Amino acid sequence: MSDEVAEPERMTDAFDAFAAALKDQDPDLDGLEVGAEEAAVASAEAQLSVKLAPSHRAFLGRWNGGSAYDTSLYGVGNQDGYDLALLNLRGREEGLPAHLLGFAATITGDVYCFDTSAANEDGEFPVSLIDIEEGLVIPACKDFLEFLGRLPNLEKELAAARGPQPMTVDEWEAFVAREREKLRRLAKTPARDLRMPDPEKVRSDLGGKIPVDPRHLKPRQ
Repeated sequence: MSDEVAEPERMTDAFDAFAAALKDQDPDLDGLEVGAEEAAVASAEAQLSVKLAPSHRAFLGRWNGGSAYDTSLYGVGNQDGYDLALLNLRGREEGLPAHLLGFAATITGDVYCFDTSAANEDGEFPVSLIDIEEGLVIPACKDFLEFLGRLPNLEKELAAARGPQPMTVDEWEAFVAREREKLRRLAKTPARDLRMPDPEKVRSDLGGKIPVDPRHLKPRQ
């Protein structure tokens, strides 16, 4: 941890638990960056006109972003493409509401954000996941420390809570192509050789998606 950014004692256990769990996948924590200097954190806050949550600030003092559980954690003052200030300033230009502060991205491109309009008495912000494709803001965690503790399974938990989602256009077209090929094969198969489909395989083939052409759905309000 950088000597320039103090880590509150009450957060140490949460960070240690996060590191201990991550070592199962990354024994040397090579995916995490060296802690940020106070000046870099303060510069990011100035650029974004926001005071970071104390727990997030302390985390950056220990690890200045990096990769954990296929999630990219943004750092400050870096040039690796995951700079907290640059990404959020760009996001605002593209329509990201000013009260949402992106701080991490999933491997599929969805973004974890702080809702800076809903700070608690300790200055901590609730965490939401922005589904980029659907344009949805999905409540995720009460604060950053809970986010760290749940990160190994958080994306799956949120997907399960939402239930099956409509296919994308590409997924729908691929699904239709597969079904047409199945019908061609079935048409050539004698009735005595036909078998009932395996429900588990069908669900696996659908990838948890609802087989419906998204172009026929009403736009979200």
